[in-house]
Amino acid sequence: MSEWYIIINPKAGNSSSLSVWKTLQKELRKANVSYRSFMTQYPGHAEVLARQISTIQDDRLKRLLVVGGDGTIHEVLNGLISLQDIQLSVIPVGSGNDFKRGYSVKKSQMIKNLKRIGESLTRTYALGSFQTKDSSNELYFANHLSIGFDVYAEKKISELPKWVSFFKLKPLLHPLIFFVSAFTFKPFVLSIEAEGETKTYKKVWFTAVSNHPYYGGGMKIAPNAKPREAILDVMIIEDLPTLKKAGLLLAMAFGKHIGKRGVNAFKTKEIYFHTNERILFQADGEIIGSTPVFVKISTDSLRLKV
Repeated sequence: MSEWYIIINPKAGNSSSLSVWKTLQKELRKANVSYRSFMTQYPGHAEVLARQISTIQDDRLKRLLVVGGDGTIHEVLNGLISLQDIQLSVIPVGSGNDFKRGYSVKKSQMIKNLKRIGESLTRTYALGSFQTKDSSNELYFANHLSIGFDVYAEKKISELPKWVSFFKLKPLLHPLIFFVSAFTFKPFVLSIEAEGETKTYKKVWFTAVSNHPYYGGGMKIAPNAKPREAILDVMIIEDLPTLKKAGLLLAMAFGKHIGKRGVNAFKTKEIYFHTNERILFQADGEIIGSTPVFVKISTDSLRLKV
């Protein structure tokens, strides 16, 4: 019988992943599925576990199930030695859950599918990848990569004192800090190289490269992006007066910002970002490093078992 490997982030979804895991365990036993489970213990641990699982040498089919949020999925994708050798499934239990929306993954459906192991489908999706000047490693992203005020906000959130997490105040403070950062972030000069052309934007507020429409917990930042197409959607938004910026944020929530003043949208297979100073960027909600960064459609695909 095939053995399943399961990585659980116990802190995902404000620790709701633990109750999901208890339900999942019952279904696995009912379905007589042999499995080995691993709990993450620190940031980056899911990547280490995924690497260890993907290098196990045996003749059993390796099916890896991830119980966690966007950050956990990001770590797992970048830990796997080969995406082609492991069947990946996800039960999304994060706070943002952009992966869940973008790839139409349903927690209830995944658990229900355990009762009919042999009937689930495998879908193939494109992935984005990126590489910095300081690293020779090429890393994946499933949702998006962005540079600008949102990363500035995430850094401020990561620097909140521990008592904020202890009293579970972060979900309340997150949108407030995000909103304030949108108006206090200092715009930057951005140069891009894409499709054989070079262009410079003098006052950029935010830029994102997306693999599917959803961003920031459900905002439709790239309404025309499709994860099954091997092309990336780029959004470069220039700085605007305060009131227009507020209106643009509202429009972005519903994907109605395309064509508005300051919004530059296009598709490309690869793009190079260079800034006038080092600016932090994030991928799938995780702060990774700083510009310059080269982004492209990966030659590897995501095979998702649903």
